[in-house]
Amino acid sequence: MLYLLDDLLIGRGTERHCYRHPQDETRCIKVVHNYKNNKQQNQKDYEYFTRLQKRGIDWSHLPRCYGWVETDQGKGLVFDLLQDKQGVPLPRLDVLLKNDQLDRAAITAPLKELHDYLLTNQIFTSDLRASNIVCNLEATPPHFFLIDGIGDRDFIRLASVIRPLARAKTNRQWKRFMRRLEKQ
Repeated sequence: MLYLLDDLLIGRGTERHCYRHPQDETRCIKVVHNYKNNKQQNQKDYEYFTRLQKRGIDWSHLPRCYGWVETDQGKGLVFDLLQDKQGVPLPRLDVLLKNDQLDRAAITAPLKELHDYLLTNQIFTSDLRASNIVCNLEATPPHFFLIDGIGDRDFIRLASVIRPLARAKTNRQWKRFMRRLEKQ
């Protein structure tokens, strides 16, 4: 069993907390903290990331998922911890924009690259927003990673097997994201 102490806490979401893995600084663990509004996000993520792995996708904009571990706070799901060379978790896009640490003009090319990546790899998002994107500022131009809100939540998953539907769905999700981003 792994013990997730407060000093390992990296982030807090609506349903899950994210902790630095106590035995591997290159990974993090997401555990459920809100059981009242539990939407089974860890289970959904595990299933979707397993499908992505079987498809052999390019992982250049996503953390890899390594499966389940037992923690003192219940079952946790292990992912790559995206961090800079000093071991600091990469900053979120929404925070960088809010604090004027990243110019809007500087994100045009990285956003296009992320959009193209989603289209090419047929990766769907369930909650595409700036708070679910982290930025590697050590790269030129900055490199974006999706760390949350990933998955196909459709009951009937036609888009995952029909390429034109996948493209249309990804573009629809992207347009919604860009409208939200413009308001920030």
